[in-house]
Amino acid sequence: MSKKILIMAGGTGGHIFPALSIAKELTKRGAIVQWLGGRDSMESDLVPSYNIKFHGVFTSGIRGKKLLFILRALLFLVFGFIQTLALFLKYRPNAVIGMGGYASGIGGLVAKIFFVPLFIHEQNTIPGSTNKLLSKISTLNFQAFDHSFDERVQVITTGNPILFSPHPKKPPTEVKNVLILGGSLGAKKINEIIPMIKSPVNIWHQTGKNHFDEVKSFYSRSGHPQAKIDSFISNMEDAYAWADLVICRAGAMTVSELIASNTIAILIPFPYAIDNHQTINAQYLSKQEAGILIDEKNLTPEAIDDEISQLSKEKLKKLSKNLGLLKVQYPERLIADYLLN
Repeated sequence: MSKKILIMAGGTGGHIFPALSIAKELTKRGAIVQWLGGRDSMESDLVPSYNIKFHGVFTSGIRGKKLLFILRALLFLVFGFIQTLALFLKYRPNAVIGMGGYASGIGGLVAKIFFVPLFIHEQNTIPGSTNKLLSKISTLNFQAFDHSFDERVQVITTGNPILFSPHPKKPPTEVKNVLILGGSLGAKKINEIIPMIKSPVNIWHQTGKNHFDEVKSFYSRSGHPQAKIDSFISNMEDAYAWADLVICRAGAMTVSELIASNTIAILIPFPYAIDNHQTINAQYLSKQEAGILIDEKNLTPEAIDDEISQLSKEKLKKLSKNLGLLKVQYPERLIADYLLN
């Protein structure tokens, strides 16, 4: 009989996309996969498009809210708890995996009530509040980066599952092609600074959906009028294969994609990320000489040009080698092994 696995994830793409990769692997192995997430959320639109049955429940954040919002949030969480109880009674999963988000927190508690094996996957270097709490009661925890979870809980480092298969890639001998990634919404300061660099490189710039026209205007007045500009890049495996260097934010999935595709990067963490986790993500690479970290406050065209000028053949080879040491092969397969066996 096929095993029934419930995936609990939502709120951000950082939770959802690695969970989709796990779902794809589980389905390939014959598992029956369903998904628990928030109503009227990013996952409620995205997950059904992958032919996965989606269950939306009431959720709400509490952290940092005022009293009235906290009371409203608690009421939503009670409704969500009741909905999740009903789902477990009807679906009766053999195992559940929580990726983060409030629906994952509710589902994790219900899993323990029903004695269903509970697995947790943390995508960031610093666990979110939900995963931090559930890690203490889970069957097993997976972490993308070493030392994320408390050493007193049972944990395995798996890396982050990604949805595409990277192309094989050799270390570049020089920096000719530079890929700029600001995330789906873009990164304002990166968008403003990069068109002003003077390094003689080819540029492919992903601007974010709200900044395409503005960035196009910047490049028309810059020394790189032939830069390729896209609001969104769908074929990331080709983009990483093309790039000798990436300049980007330091979200967990971006860092994981850099490792998986063996792509050298200058990382500029978003300075207002909760718990400063993007800086910690970037330091995971920079401290192991597998990436270059520039704080946004120090971001100038001259700083970028200086870093590019220092990327000799030998340094590029060293950065690439150190990236390779961080790679975990096929995280989604490893996670699926535990969920099914």
